[in-house]
Amino acid sequence: MPPRTISVVIADDHPVIQLAVKTTLSEIPNVHISAMCSSGKELFAALESQQPDLIVTDFTMERSQGNDDGLRLIHRLRKSRPDTPIVVFTMLTNGGLLTRIKEMGVDAIVGKNEEPGILRQICIDAMSGNAQRLSPGILARMASAGALVEGSTKPLSPKEIEVVRMFAAGSTITQIAGYLHRSLATIATQKRSAMRKLNITGNADLVTYARENGLT
Repeated sequence: MPPRTISVVIADDHPVIQLAVKTTLSEIPNVHISAMCSSGKELFAALESQQPDLIVTDFTMERSQGNDDGLRLIHRLRKSRPDTPIVVFTMLTNGGLLTRIKEMGVDAIVGKNEEPGILRQICIDAMSGNAQRLSPGILARMASAGALVEGSTKPLSPKEIEVVRMFAAGSTITQIAGYLHRSLATIATQKRSAMRKLNITGNADLVTYARENGLT
């Protein structure tokens, strides 16, 4: 009896990364890359007709009407596919956000700047049902960055992190409110709260913080 084919779906908005992940995972025996998606919308469309054995997804992807990325993407994936292993492949460096992703129940988090063999082995572990795995690079980022930034600052809540991330990526307060289905006043309050916790008074400094902490 021939061995069972292992189906994998990849989601990343950079074609080069898609190809690199496909090449890396194709070295696993019997793996078949059943879909390569460039956005959350494409990912969920693929999942309507497929039952993959593994999902490997970026965290930050194209964000537009009907597209999910970030924490919303992970939450929706975990809710719709509770039994499918999910590996997040990311450039994030923010310790607080990485901790939040970990707490959402993904099976593994791997840094994009790590050796391909690390991603391959962690994906094998995820499909084998092993305990949640964090790559060496992700563990180092979480240990060095943590949920706090330097100085007398306070940790941001997951909602505040998401608002800061989207604002730094160029979205307006109105656009963020529409995307997250929150009121304009709520988003403005969360942005002000984040800035107060970070001891930041200007939008340019907020964007700089987001970039330096891997939120964009």
